[in-house]
Amino acid sequence: MNIVIIGGSNTGLMNGIVLKRLGHNVRILEQNPESKRDDLAAGITTHPIFEEFMDCHDRTTEPWSIHSPGVQFLDKAAAVTRRLNKRLQMTSWGVIYHHLRANFDGFSSNFCPNPPEPEKEDGVTVFECGKRVTGLGHITSGVEITYEDLLNQKEEGKLLADIVIIANGANSALRSSIFTGVERVYAGYVAFRGTVPESEVSEEAKKTFDPNLSYNSFNNGYILLYIIPGTDGSIVPGHRRYNWVWYHPLTTGSPELENIMTDTSGVVHRNTLPVGTMQPSEWAAYVALASKVMCPPFAEMVQKTTQPFITAISDASCPRATAFNGTVFIAGEALNLMRPHMALSTTQSAMQALMLEKFFKHEITLSEFEEQVLQYGRVSALKTNAFGSFFLYGYLSSAGWLVKLAGAVLGGLPPFSWLSDLTEVESVVQK
Repeated sequence: MNIVIIGGSNTGLMNGIVLKRLGHNVRILEQNPESKRDDLAAGITTHPIFEEFMDCHDRTTEPWSIHSPGVQFLDKAAAVTRRLNKRLQMTSWGVIYHHLRANFDGFSSNFCPNPPEPEKEDGVTVFECGKRVTGLGHITSGVEITYEDLLNQKEEGKLLADIVIIANGANSALRSSIFTGVERVYAGYVAFRGTVPESEVSEEAKKTFDPNLSYNSFNNGYILLYIIPGTDGSIVPGHRRYNWVWYHPLTTGSPELENIMTDTSGVVHRNTLPVGTMQPSEWAAYVALASKVMCPPFAEMVQKTTQPFITAISDASCPRATAFNGTVFIAGEALNLMRPHMALSTTQSAMQALMLEKFFKHEITLSEFEEQVLQYGRVSALKTNAFGSFFLYGYLSSAGWLVKLAGAVLGGLPPFSWLSDLTEVESVVQK
């Protein structure tokens, strides 16, 4: 089959690799004009489903993660109050992206300088940058795709595909055009994120953190930290990074939220303030706050981060995983945006890709595929919402999410009641 994937980030690549291995021809249309991508200073904690995906489909020989033996919780004095023995693998967005690119189309990078050779059974793969998809149409022979070539004066082009996978993230206008009304809803708090080179971390902080996933909770907030590969993908001690995430409540529409989401050029960002664009005066206030509420090792990490970025935590969930009579699939955060507390977003994409593999191998039906990926997304979203609410606000705040979680597990209760009112359209045009 000829398959087009809209979005060339990790979700699109995982689905593309699965379909390539099955012998299908896969073309990825990526809006970003650059093939080589920065790692976004974003760490990723993986779970067994993603590790299963890599075991099955990663043909590179380079390591992609750092082992963490467990989880520890610290008090204000940095003493360990609780420890969990749970094996985890820590990595970064950039490492995963370049490993997946090496497997998808043989893209060579500093992360994977010797990508694997195509195998005899593989389909043909193409990764096209600077292609912004503007419309989808359901036709007799499949799906018609309209796009703009951003590298060629926005020249318009068209493609025909047997199958289309929408994997262009939580802000997907195509998804929202098919299922009218699906939009991101702000959850009432933000995540500050940053990394510190291992060489800049004090020995005292290293003794406190290494090599665990560490948490520190305080009034109306918490912070976590773990070690990830260096900017070049190195996992050699001394060349790695300490990656932290700090969750902090900010009221919708408040001056405080607008101020921190306003970059150095005066532009207000709705969802993510990119690395290196936060106003120094705004960041200074939060560095001072960190020194008051956090234990010293965590406060050190915040203080030593010169270029944080911010994500406004929000929810979005699609009522269907397929459209156009099964010729369009919605994947990753375009299907279900999950709050990042339990690091389930990458895991969700891996699960969907492995289920798509089963569907294309005729091991499950289309309805079984859709039912399973929707149920996994519902349960995962409610789990992570309950987890985050507990650490931010305490037991009572998580009770409602736990009730919804029980309903989702027992009877398929949707996480957001307004989803039942959404309808699907047969063709979309994105402006």
